[in-house]
Amino acid sequence: MRTKNRMFELLLVGAVTVGAAHWVGPASARADEPPKDAGAVPAVAPPDAAKDAEKKPPEFPPFEEVSKDHKKIPGFIELYHDEKKDHLLAVIPKSMLGKEFLIAQSIAGGPVATGFMWETQVVQWQEMDKKLVLIEPDLRYAEAKDSTVADVVARTYTQRIVLHTPIVSKRDGDPVIDMDSVFKSDRAGLEQIYEGSMNPALSRWAKIKGFEKNVELSVDAAIMSGQEGGTRARVHFSISELPNGDYKPRQADPRVGYALTARMNWGRKHDEKTVFDRYIHRWQLRKADAAEKVSDVHPDDQVVFYIEQTVPVQYRRYVREGILLWNEAFEKAGLRNVMAVRQQTDTNEFKDMDPEDVRYNFFRWIVSGRAFAMGPSRVDPRTGQILDADIVWDDSLVRSLLTQYANLAARGPAASYDPQLNEFLARRPEWNFQMQEELLTPGTVHIGGADLSRALPANDPMGQGMHTNCNMADGLRHELALAGFALQAQGMEGLTEEFIGEFIRYVTCHEVGHTLGLRHNFKASSWKPMDALLGAKDAHLPTSASVMDYNAGIYTDSKDNQPRFFTPSVGPYDLWAIEYGYRHTDEEYKEEPALLAAIASRGNQDGLAYGTDEDTGLFAPDPLVNRWDNGSDPVAYAKHRMELIQRLQSTLADWAVKDGEPYTYLRRAFDALLAEYGRSAQFAVRLVGGQYANRNHKGDADEKTPITIVPVAKQRESLEFVIEHVFSDKAFTFDAALLNKLAAGRWGHWESDDFDSQREYPIHDRIAAVQYWPLFYLMNPFTLGRVYDAEIKVPADQDAVTVPEVMTRTTAAIWSELTRDAGEGTWSTRKPFVSSVRRTLQRTHLNMLTDMVLAPPGRDMPADIHALARMTLKGLVQQIGQVLTADAGGKLDPSTRAHLDDAKTRIEKALQAEYKL
Repeated sequence: MRTKNRMFELLLVGAVTVGAAHWVGPASARADEPPKDAGAVPAVAPPDAAKDAEKKPPEFPPFEEVSKDHKKIPGFIELYHDEKKDHLLAVIPKSMLGKEFLIAQSIAGGPVATGFMWETQVVQWQEMDKKLVLIEPDLRYAEAKDSTVADVVARTYTQRIVLHTPIVSKRDGDPVIDMDSVFKSDRAGLEQIYEGSMNPALSRWAKIKGFEKNVELSVDAAIMSGQEGGTRARVHFSISELPNGDYKPRQADPRVGYALTARMNWGRKHDEKTVFDRYIHRWQLRKADAAEKVSDVHPDDQVVFYIEQTVPVQYRRYVREGILLWNEAFEKAGLRNVMAVRQQTDTNEFKDMDPEDVRYNFFRWIVSGRAFAMGPSRVDPRTGQILDADIVWDDSLVRSLLTQYANLAARGPAASYDPQLNEFLARRPEWNFQMQEELLTPGTVHIGGADLSRALPANDPMGQGMHTNCNMADGLRHELALAGFALQAQGMEGLTEEFIGEFIRYVTCHEVGHTLGLRHNFKASSWKPMDALLGAKDAHLPTSASVMDYNAGIYTDSKDNQPRFFTPSVGPYDLWAIEYGYRHTDEEYKEEPALLAAIASRGNQDGLAYGTDEDTGLFAPDPLVNRWDNGSDPVAYAKHRMELIQRLQSTLADWAVKDGEPYTYLRRAFDALLAEYGRSAQFAVRLVGGQYANRNHKGDADEKTPITIVPVAKQRESLEFVIEHVFSDKAFTFDAALLNKLAAGRWGHWESDDFDSQREYPIHDRIAAVQYWPLFYLMNPFTLGRVYDAEIKVPADQDAVTVPEVMTRTTAAIWSELTRDAGEGTWSTRKPFVSSVRRTLQRTHLNMLTDMVLAPPGRDMPADIHALARMTLKGLVQQIGQVLTADAGGKLDPSTRAHLDDAKTRIEKALQAEYKL
């Protein structure tokens, strides 16, 4: 694997010398001997002495001498540990030289990333001179066995030297190496995380265990930071055998969402349409009775999860249920009792098991202060076979923690995983929303927490890590807060046992799905209409087609009308995906290619639609592929959420803060509700210019067109919805008494999320953030480009939404005051003709139009759109001029007149500006 922070790359050269033993053989002469008498007759040496002189000095010191005071630890690799000096040796058997094995890292302790699986490598030892060299084959390329190009492939794609270390001794011909020099160094990239340097002398062995097929090592690494001292972080290394080779890889299919291993195979036939072998990630699950259509899983293959003793007792039941929910899917695929659960306690037979041990799969509970859960797995990078998995759950996920949502609202969709949007904003920062607070005091607005982006093992070229990271943290935290608000409004004290149980069960089931190889399916939540979700009360019937979506909870402010919060079981997509990954050939389908083709071709059936990480994002065309939405109609979902939020806001002061509590809680709740209001609008607006995507192949049952333009009526409904609920200032009429209770947080100590650098509450800034992103969606080059192309993609005899329509309707709605008669009313600074909220929105719209006009035609968008933007500005300046001219009597209030005069001037200058043709 080629990753940014490779396992042993950082100290490639240093590993040779750090802690390396150097032994010097006997000298040829003694320095303390007196000079010989030159005249003396030389003595004749005895025959035996002459033979001794001819003997060569030994290459290495005796093993007994090197391993003195070391205690033997038998296992896959024999280890010798000197507890007093904290020194570790390893005897590498000659039979292991040239043989591939696995080294897997994880972060076992420390203030950052505890519990994370890190990097996994397939490597082998080779002996060269007096060194052992750790070699990593380039597994991106298959060996092309039995092909005429096999030799060419081997010569072209060579092995990589990971490290080399001196041989300090030999025991019966087996090399002995110093493990301190290999592992007491920064193999995990901790120096980048902690911004310090690794000190091998201060690092200690924390765990050394040997087993028949694996060795488990932990190092308490000392990372020093100059005068500030240092930090300890525990890194775990599992060194183990690779599978025995009887696993059969299964081909991937783009219609079904599995993580995959992709290898280039130049041995494929020349008439094949790809040179890649793409294998799904899955466990080896054999049948105990191959003749049975439905059989128990082979006992050696059962996937057993151990619930770590750290998991709170009251939550263990829900964790167990979430894991075992997958047995329904496996049984429908012909395998019974695949998933099993064992509970670790302080006293039972599992008490000494190590979560980092690659032989065991653990559900772990950690405390980092950052709300997240993740379900990574280790795979054989040659075949995609899953070898082990651990689920990490942070304690903060079940705590009702209020956090700062102002930044979430301001960053909008850019706060989540959206590489295309973030790349665009990095290239064109003038299109990004900037909070006034950040402009006034740069660097004060942020979300706390260490940045792991530089240190996390990067997505490798083989496809193993590609889009498989589960980034539920912010969304889960937001869902918890919103659920707590709804439950408090229902009269509860906060998160109830019923809610927490559903929540843990659902998230656990989601993360277990990742450990089974499944990718996200962010289209699954579009399976059911909103009214069906609101009426769902059955504890067993799924409300989403898949638990692999980030399904938003369904909340009401009425206890009597509260449906299931989250989908209670695996859905139809989950059953189908497991069937594809794990069903065996049988009498119906004797050959695997025919079996897989038959399963995948059913993708058009109800509940089997699939869209994953790279299909999401604000610029993505399919409006049904989203994180944290629900229901088949984005407008209906947005309407439900927005109405709920408005009802919650109307009673906010009654339930969000209790006697004796700081009003900061009220501020956090208000921010969270406003952020959710804006996020709901972003789901609704994506229907404009939208295109429903379908992954089916030609000839599939009930074949659909791969791309379907969203019907005109739905696009127009979406646009009008946003105009009414976001662009209108009526959506943001808040009680002044409430706004004056939104007190700033004053806990400014380390890791505190309860501090506001801006003591006053910036209500205009908050509203502007909510309005910004739906408007950005309507005006950005990607959306308008799709609308522009749709003018050709929709048949000429059918109605279509066009760029002129979108730009004209948006402009008319945002500047609707220009069509009113200012003389019909009495306007003042307290009752302005154009409200302050609308003036801010109009400036934002004007900024976007101006940027479009000043950019060279065709740079970011078609020249036609550039011309329409220019025409829109010309129309606006004429309307503004007419309003100002008609106000000769001075009826307009000063703020409105100043705003319109400024807008007119800016438009005129923009239209006069030259640009290069």
